[in-house]
This record gives sequence, structure tokens and C-alpha cells, in this order.
Amino acid sequence: MTTSTDLTRLDTARDLERRWSAQQTAYIRHRAERFATIARVVADVCSDVAQPRVLDLAGGTGSLAAAVLAELPHAQVVVVDKDPLLTAIAEDLVPDRPGSRVACLDLDDPAWVSDARVAGAPYDAVVSSTALHWLRPGALARVYFELAGLVRPGSIVLNGDHLLYDEATEPTLLGIAARDDERVQSAAFGSGDVDTWDAWWDAAESVPHYADAAARRRETWGQELHTPPPKVNLGFHLETLRSAGFRETGTVWRYLDDIVLYAVR
Repeated sequence: MTTSTDLTRLDTARDLERRWSAQQTAYIRHRAERFATIARVVADVCSDVAQPRVLDLAGGTGSLAAAVLAELPHAQVVVVDKDPLLTAIAEDLVPDRPGSRVACLDLDDPAWVSDARVAGAPYDAVVSSTALHWLRPGALARVYFELAGLVRPGSIVLNGDHLLYDEATEPTLLGIAARDDERVQSAAFGSGDVDTWDAWWDAAESVPHYADAAARRRETWGQELHTPPPKVNLGFHLETLRSAGFRETGTVWRYLDDIVLYAVR
């Protein structure tokens, strides 16, 4: 496998992004289809906007931002993420994504919404993928209400994530989805060509020019890395978005418990 010593800083970021995408696809069977769906919907909503503004929440290395820019190359995408290491990689990849900029901000802190890198003209779309489940329910609700004030009328919010079936009322589908995940992960990780979650982070943290970002990451997350928040269902997301003032809510795409939900302002 390629080592960082053989690569320039940009090439190192590209290599880590490639490995990140492979690792994430091992957990999400149809990740590319999910991204493509989100990007196409954003492109349609923004078809009559000269320079669309798109906000990517908890965007990590900027994979989803890249998919949006591929579909909508004249957009400006602001990628926000709490993790200093992921945002450091995303910043190094900006030459590959000239329409994007990156802000290391914590959605748990209400101050994120007034940061100069986020504030400005209303957004035409907000996107997120496999990330907002890290927010506790109260923080997630607050973020949805904050989004209502950041976007223009007619804009769209698209959130793709695993939203588990209910154990009490949907046990059959809960089991099917869990077994499907197991098969995907077994095939991917059994090949030996895909990093596990821990292996990818070990590789990223071992890159010398990301050492400071890795140290900040450990300080930023602390025990949160090992304490997942309570799960909420699809209904929680949709009802909260409606309460926040979004006039349409529902689902754009679904495969078992992998869902892209939407809300139109």
C-alpha cells in the first residue's frame, strides 16, 4: 500500500481520501448512489441559480462536496466539520475542488452558525451524509432550527444516514438490514484491500504533517469518540424539520435503513 513518504502533501490527501471512500463504502452498500442522488437533487433545485451556495454539514474529507461540485461545478460549497484531522485533509484537497472551502467548527456549539466562514448570503441547499447521527437529539433539533434561518425560501436540506428500524415495531426489517450490513462489511474487509475504521485513522494520524491535527482531534473529541449518542428515527427528523419551518419533508431515496431525507424551506 502507498506510504505517505512517497507522496506530496496533495497526493497524500488524495490517497487518504481514496482509502476513506473505500472504507466508508464497506459500511454503506450504495454510498455512491446515495451521493449521486443528493448531488442530482441539489443540481435541479439550483438549476436557475447563477452561483449556488451549498452547505455541507459534518462533511469530513469533503467527499459529498466533491460529488455536488461534479454535478454543479459553478457552486460554492462550504464544508463544516468538527474533526481537525478530517478538515485538514479536506483543506489539502481544495485544489481538486476549487468551489469548496472548509471550516473546522463544532455543530454542538451554537456559535458555529454565526462564524464568518459560514455566514453570508442564504444557502440554496444543505447536505450531509452519515454524520448527523453523532449529534445528540437536542443538538440535532437545534441545528435543524438553525438551518431554517440560513437558507432561502425554496431551498432544500438533504440528509443521508442510517436510520435504524424500530426494534419493537419493525423487528423483521431490523434483522434484514443488520444482516445485509454484515455481508457488505465481511466482503469488503475480508478482501484485505480495504482499511477498517481504526486502520484508516491509524494511517491518517501517522502522516507527519497531520500530527498537529491528530493531536487536536484527540483533544476535541475525548470520550465522545467512544460514547455514541441515542438513536432517533426518521419520524424525529421529519417532524423536527417541519417544526423548524420547512414546508415539505419526506424521503428522496432509500435502501433498507439507509435513507436520504429531505426538507424544502
